[in-house]
Amino acid sequence: MKKFLGKLESKLDSSSSSPSASSGAPPPSLSSPPSCTQLYRYREQAGVNLGSWFSLEGWLSPSIFDQNGAPKGSEMDLLEKLGPEKAREVLEKHWDGWVNEGDWKWMSAQGINTVRLPLAYYHLLPGSPSSSSLMSRTEYEKYAPAYTAAWQRVVAAIQTAAKYDIGVLIDLHGAPGAQNGEGHSGLSGGKAGLWDSKDKQRKTIEILVALVGEVQQFENVVGVELLNEPKNSGRLQGFYEEAIKAIRGKGSDMPLYVSDSWDLSHYSGWAASQSNAGNFIVVDHHLYRCFTPQDHSTPATEHAKRCQPGGGGPTWNMLSGAASQLGGSLIIGEWSSALNPGSLQGQDQGEAQRQWGQAQMAAYTQSGCGGSMYWTLKKEGKPDAGWCLYTALEQGVLPARMGRPSLAKLLGSDVPGKGKQAQDAAFSGHANYWNSKGAKGDHAAFAQGFEQGWKDSVAFAQASESLIGFRGQWAKQRAEAWKREGGDGGQAWEFEHGCRQAIEAFKAAAMQT
Repeated sequence: MKKFLGKLESKLDSSSSSPSASSGAPPPSLSSPPSCTQLYRYREQAGVNLGSWFSLEGWLSPSIFDQNGAPKGSEMDLLEKLGPEKAREVLEKHWDGWVNEGDWKWMSAQGINTVRLPLAYYHLLPGSPSSSSLMSRTEYEKYAPAYTAAWQRVVAAIQTAAKYDIGVLIDLHGAPGAQNGEGHSGLSGGKAGLWDSKDKQRKTIEILVALVGEVQQFENVVGVELLNEPKNSGRLQGFYEEAIKAIRGKGSDMPLYVSDSWDLSHYSGWAASQSNAGNFIVVDHHLYRCFTPQDHSTPATEHAKRCQPGGGGPTWNMLSGAASQLGGSLIIGEWSSALNPGSLQGQDQGEAQRQWGQAQMAAYTQSGCGGSMYWTLKKEGKPDAGWCLYTALEQGVLPARMGRPSLAKLLGSDVPGKGKQAQDAAFSGHANYWNSKGAKGDHAAFAQGFEQGWKDSVAFAQASESLIGFRGQWAKQRAEAWKREGGDGGQAWEFEHGCRQAIEAFKAAAMQT
């Protein structure tokens, strides 16, 4: 990323460096280029999950269980079979081999700019002197010796990702007691015990505060996800609010991602009400169409039709509506091109998966989402275009570059001219609308915001070869800077609207070029 920043700074009027976003300092002035941290955090994410690297899943990496004669229900099954000392040897060998340098090179070449890294609390605490005491009274406490070297490997993964200009979303995949009844939360038995214990909930919040504190130093960490796929208990929203308050109370401006627990309508509205310039919240929705009886009975062509961009299908309407409400602060944190055999009856499997996979990719790039993360990078066994990104891209099930538009052609055209044309059209629509509502004025703040948003979009494209994905949050940040630099606070909403519309106009130009 630094090589791109050097190129960017030479193109912009100001060469002043911006304060680190992790310092808790105000965002940079309007004349400063985006910081490296901001480029990672705000750009549109083309991503993949690194499943079963740290948080093990028996169906993705069965050999580690089979070779040791352990059930595949959860990682705990492996530990109970091996004991702490042998488990450490087995786990460290797996951590050192599951994702290697060749994988990072391949991801970068495919246009991947962000990875989602599933972790559990026991991957952090045993190797963290400042928070190891939090392992007490947890299910994994007696197995802590197996994990003392886990965190140093997580840090190495973050640093390797940075070498390839890849951002990392840290995902708390397993909490004490388990936040859901699935084995990927770290426990077998099907019980979401986190929600039965106030002590475990308090401890989980302390763990999240510690986790954010550990990763805050890395400019390529794009955010921390508070819980993966939690059971939608009556405590979930309250837990989120308490966790966010605790993290922000430590002065952290880290973007915080929250799972919607498959209630996108509710959590989109809630997150929109909570977010502000100093509170960057992203909603994570997981979209699969292969698990329920209704999924099984729906043909692949119909699944694809329902999410086709602009088609008015229910999946498209759900995504585009939530993305608009959240100003882009929505990601599809897990999705796949997998389908149940019932959806494939009478159809060629490869072609059906291609239609389904590419319809999703088009929806995620065109609906206004901030990004998407395929599940998953790799799995053991025969090629699987439904669940393995390697296979899906190699077989053409997914489009090249994960559907991201190439920005080179747009940047090589008359960018200022396109910006002026887009600004004139946007300004006319904005002024006419508000004048008709009796809010007459010169609307200069809108024009200034549009100019800023277009300039910022060009900066992101030049520096990171990416669009701004989280447009609403970015516009809020810029509006705050505009007020601090002398703008009329009463007109900040117009500046924000202009900035957001410019970002959307730049993306539209990129998609059409």
